[in-house]
Order: sequence, then C-alpha cells, then structure tokens
Amino acid sequence: MESFSIVKRGYNPQEVDEYIEELEQVIKSYKDKDNAIKNAIISAQVAADNILKNSHLEIAEYKTRALSQLRHIYDSLELQRTRVQAFQDEYNELLRKYLRPLDDTDLGIVLDRIEELERFLRDVSNAVEADEEEYTIS
Repeated sequence: MESFSIVKRGYNPQEVDEYIEELEQVIKSYKDKDNAIKNAIISAQVAADNILKNSHLEIAEYKTRALSQLRHIYDSLELQRTRVQAFQDEYNELLRKYLRPLDDTDLGIVLDRIEELERFLRDVSNAVEADEEEYTIS
C-alpha cells in the first residue's frame, strides 16, 4: 500500500495524483489485456464454428455421393436380375424345343444371391439415410 506525506491539510496532492495516475495506467493495461483475450476467444469461436459448419457440409456431401453410388449399384443389380431372368427364359425356351429344361434350382442360386445383395444394399441405404438427419445444418 502506498503511503503519502502528510501536509498541512491532508496528504500531498501531487503524490496522490501521481499514484492515481499509476493506478489508471495499471487498470488500462489490464483492460487492454482483457480486450485482447476477448478478441482471441471470439476469433477462436468463429474458427470453431466455421470448422464445424464445413465438417457438416462435407459429411452431407459424402453421404449424398454414397447414396448415389448405392442407388447405381442397386440399379445395376436390378438390371443383372432382369438379364439373368431373360437368359433363363430364352435358355428354357431353347431347351424346351431341343432338350430338357434348365432346372430352376440352377439359376435359383444366382437369383437368391442377387436378392441377398439387394437386401444388403437396401439396409445400407436405409442406415445412411437415417443417419443423414444427424448432419443436417440448422
């Protein structure tokens, strides 16, 4: 604690003024540091918000691409199923005319596998679509 000389009517006004001036300098220094810290916090928050927003956008983009690729694969499987069934029909028609019919169990295994893959892709698509709501930006 600062001590002041006692003069005729109290403390020495010059010493008191100098001390007050020193205190004002210290207070100004603390206020400057406080403002710098506040600005740093605001900058960090803005940066964090931008990173979070960009992450959500990237996730949404990846999901959209993944769903598009899954739809393409699903469509390809459907096309292959149609081709296998058309082949079976044509083959059976030829065999009916010339030989014995192709047993349904021969191609049934292939068709069962296509259905199994289709169910798997449908499950993956549903899981990705259900998850998509988590990353929607408000």
